Amino acid sequence: MLETNPIIERWRLVVVLLATIAALPLFLFENPNSTGSLTGVAGAGTTAAPGTSALLELNGPANDQRVAEGELFLLNRAENWHSARTTWNMVERLQSAAVKYEEEAMEMAREISDAEFVEKEKQMKLEEEQELRRKLFAEEDTRRERALTTPGPTTTIVATEPDPNGPTNVQWEALRYCESTENYQAISPTGMYRGAYQFSVETWDWIAGLYYEHLVGVDPAEARPSDQDRMAQSLYLLRGRGQWPVCGRYLP
Repeated sequence: MLETNPIIERWRLVVVLLATIAALPLFLFENPNSTGSLTGVAGAGTTAAPGTSALLELNGPANDQRVAEGELFLLNRAENWHSARTTWNMVERLQSAAVKYEEEAMEMAREISDAEFVEKEKQMKLEEEQELRRKLFAEEDTRRERALTTPGPTTTIVATEPDPNGPTNVQWEALRYCESTENYQAISPTGMYRGAYQFSVETWDWIAGLYYEHLVGVDPAEARPSDQDRMAQSLYLLRGRGQWPVCGRYLP
């Protein structure tokens, strides 16, 4: 038959060889003794004559049918192998993406945790300042009540060296609360002491002449709050808390 139809038979032989090459990975990884294996099926039920390949026995209808079935089987196995390999590549990509997204999620969780920790520290510090403020203000209220019921002059505090770190904001608030209930326009009953820190005009002009000439002659009670704050800080750095004989107790 190879002699009568040489073109057809050569084409059939080429197809068989190509299908066999495509299925080579299955030969390498498949157990040849397993049921339905490629190598097992290829030789199942056939006894090749010495020196003759079973796949090349192309004479007769039975052999044609067997070769066609072998071609179909090899093509199906090659297609299945290609499909499995494609699926495996997809699984690997999905696993790689999952690892990447998991790392990003963990990094985001750490950032959120750090931000929450910082916010919690800020809240704790704010609560501590509020508690200190309530304590100092309550102490001043108690002192005022005692002063109203106790006759006698106020004792002047001896001047002290200023603290290198200076008073905290809460301590300055306590001083202002003691001197003027934090009223920057406050004026004493005699009119001698003025503003949130109850400056005398003489002391105000003295400090202004040293550091802030544009404030010389300005009424302390009419000066901006920020200017009054700077003047009080400058006075503290020069003379310490002794310049506030009573309320200076709230400064370091």
